[in-house]
Amino acid sequence: MTMTDSSGAITIVVADDHPLFVEGIRFALQQEAAQAAGLSVVGTACDDLDALRLCVRLSPQVLLADLAMLGALGSLRRRCPAVRVLALGADDGEAGFLSALRAGAHGYLLKGSGPAEIAAAVRSVALGQVVFGGGVAPRLLDRLTTPQVRSPFPGLTQREHEILERLADGRSNAEIARELCLATKTVRNHVSNVLTKLAAPSRVDAALRARDAGLGSRPVLTRV
Repeated sequence: MTMTDSSGAITIVVADDHPLFVEGIRFALQQEAAQAAGLSVVGTACDDLDALRLCVRLSPQVLLADLAMLGALGSLRRRCPAVRVLALGADDGEAGFLSALRAGAHGYLLKGSGPAEIAAAVRSVALGQVVFGGGVAPRLLDRLTTPQVRSPFPGLTQREHEILERLADGRSNAEIARELCLATKTVRNHVSNVLTKLAAPSRVDAALRARDAGLGSRPVLTRV
């Protein structure tokens, strides 16, 4: 059962590893609640463990959390199935909202969203809707309506393809883990699988093959 306060307001736990950001979101939601009512921040957390503990103890209707935290909250859906998750991230590209969806979020907003947009998204998520912010929704629509190009590496899974794309950009395992909300060990295992499937002797060789196939977005620097 989820928690509602005495006024029937939507209850929220805010979680981010930057305390000032947490306080800023809490203050913004309180200001929105003062104008339109209906929102109540019942707890804040600055790490994933505290966020999980608060959700177990308080059963809020919505967990408003930094996208990077969600990968460590794998037990949230099992222990608090009624809590709806709204993720906040800095990535306005495809990787951000896809990571949010894979982590079990019911919505994704950019951290630069205004208080009114965040408040509206919280209300929508609490009502059972799936929400994507104004900067994200057009990209999602484009992905859903654009015909998908056949992968040059059909033997790879979707996740392995994402790993390979990031190898093509020269990203380290730690960087890939942060972007995709995965444990570094999990990324290492995926990289190993990619190398095996491509029969590539090293990640550099795999990255070069991916580049030749048109993957990667970072510019390649060459010396003259």
